[in-house]
Amino acid sequence: MSAEQTPTQAPAQTQTHRRLSRDLRYWWLVLRSFWGLSPLRVSALALLTLLTAAVPAAGIWLTADAVQAVADAVEGVPGAGDRLTRAAAGMVAVAVGEHVLSSVAQYLNSLLQLEFGAAIGEQVMVKGTRMDLSSYEDPEAYDRLQRALRESGGGTAFEVFEEMLRTLTSLASLVMVSSVLFSWNAWLAVVILLAPVPALAAHIVFSKEGYAVEYHRAQDRRRAFYYQDLTTTDSSYKEVKLYQLGPYLVDRYRALVQEFFRVDRGLARRRHGWSAVLGLVSVAGSAGALVFALKSTASTGRLGELAGYLQALGAVHVAAGGLLLGVATLYQNTLFTGNLFDYLSLPEGSVTGGTRPFPRRLTHGIEFQDVTFHYPGTETVALDRFSCFVPAGTCCALVGANGAGKSTVVKLLTRLYEPTSGRILIDGVPIEEYDTTDLQRNIGVVFQDFIRYEMPVRHNIGFGRVEELDDTDRIRAAAAASGADVFVDGFEGTYDTVLGRHFEGGRQLSGGQWQKIALARAFLRDAPIAILDEPTAAIDPEAEADIFGRLKTICSRATSLVVSHRFSTVRVADKILVLDGGSLIEEGTHGELLALGGTYARLFRLQADAYLTPSGTGPAERPEDLA
Repeated sequence: MSAEQTPTQAPAQTQTHRRLSRDLRYWWLVLRSFWGLSPLRVSALALLTLLTAAVPAAGIWLTADAVQAVADAVEGVPGAGDRLTRAAAGMVAVAVGEHVLSSVAQYLNSLLQLEFGAAIGEQVMVKGTRMDLSSYEDPEAYDRLQRALRESGGGTAFEVFEEMLRTLTSLASLVMVSSVLFSWNAWLAVVILLAPVPALAAHIVFSKEGYAVEYHRAQDRRRAFYYQDLTTTDSSYKEVKLYQLGPYLVDRYRALVQEFFRVDRGLARRRHGWSAVLGLVSVAGSAGALVFALKSTASTGRLGELAGYLQALGAVHVAAGGLLLGVATLYQNTLFTGNLFDYLSLPEGSVTGGTRPFPRRLTHGIEFQDVTFHYPGTETVALDRFSCFVPAGTCCALVGANGAGKSTVVKLLTRLYEPTSGRILIDGVPIEEYDTTDLQRNIGVVFQDFIRYEMPVRHNIGFGRVEELDDTDRIRAAAAASGADVFVDGFEGTYDTVLGRHFEGGRQLSGGQWQKIALARAFLRDAPIAILDEPTAAIDPEAEADIFGRLKTICSRATSLVVSHRFSTVRVADKILVLDGGSLIEEGTHGELLALGGTYARLFRLQADAYLTPSGTGPAERPEDLA
């Protein structure tokens, strides 16, 4: 640090350099993105930009020449008429040329905007499929994703590109027109060029403040969207209506929006107030320049020079203001565009795999060896030295209270997370040696919160093996195996019927019917490992009994894990693992665990008692979750 430099200057300068480096990087990413779409169109736009920038300077010279020619003609100066004709023809040519250049540029701009919006939307989707599950389960990372989604249409990034072109146009125009003005009076040119600077500084300061406000309110804005969603979607309508939650949710939404308005109103008041005050500097500069121009021309008597001089003053003012405002707007839009490129540049899945192909059928089994895991950013241990072995071709059930670690076992086996310590072996091979994509392709999963795709039946089932979407015979066979064919064959469009109510002509299904569609998806996958997470949750006893038999079919064709709280489901398993606090506390068959008289036996008896009335003579209401 130099002797003249205060301790606070160095960090401030470092921060400025860092910010400039960041902005330059974003601008480069924007240019590279557009260049990648169409080098020819981008080059053509750049050329059109430079040609357009020459129009004001050409107009100044032609105007000055035309006015002077008129004055000379009045005084009878020889050749004045020819000069006037040439100047008029030149002015017409410039006007036509400007119109043509502008039309072509607008057409190229439209094409690039359409292409860029589609390309960015696709990149955001692809990025989402490559992110770790932790990115969706971590609030901070999820906020970053939401900020990026607001830019996923590419609108702000395209505005950055447009603003770069406008800034280039203004800069080139300023150079050309300023050369004219400087040839007449350099000091006056400096006054005109500096006049917009104070207003620019205010614009940059408030642009930065506006970005900071939007950045920090991401979670509250997401909360406001969530309240809106609760009152406008079919999945939440019944409960919101019957619990009369509408007024409460509207009040919560209104409170957030009013706070947004309060903050934004204060920012707008300060921004426009300062802009109005500092704008007077520009007005004063222009007024002084105008007076000087009139006095200067009065002493020389050259009307043509006066006309060109006045037009040059206006052109320089417009170009300088456009340049400085363009830089300020570019700065503001770059801040928001950064959300998009920061998201796209995030590291992708940290779960690494090898190159070994995954077996089509297991011959040994699945083994967890002293596996410990805690979720990123937390100290809570989800699994604690967990060990188990599931022989190939058998069905293993996982039982335990919520938070016992059952879902964590599923996430680790499906490679959504890496173990913190310990090993997972499949057929004696460490799981990380298998190609991750191939491994996940060979695991069929039915989650409790499985996706209800608002798409045709063919897609809902065919997504189990997406490359076979057009294999109607296999899709029908999978539907028959799950029992979904019973109602699908009754639809007018059968397997081309759209499910759900979000699109015209869609058919809504019951919970049990959606469950059978999800099971059909798993059947179609025909994977060596099947994972069923609460496969009979939220369905009636008759549907449950039907699904039980189909679960046995799945279990007979694959090495399977069943996560369930219902012991009627668990009893089909060859082995039952009882988890508590992330540790394995009991294991064995249904009969062995009952004989043990431990946690499993206690939970089983609690559930069995719930099936009977107090007199023990008939069925009672069945609980959804007894563990």
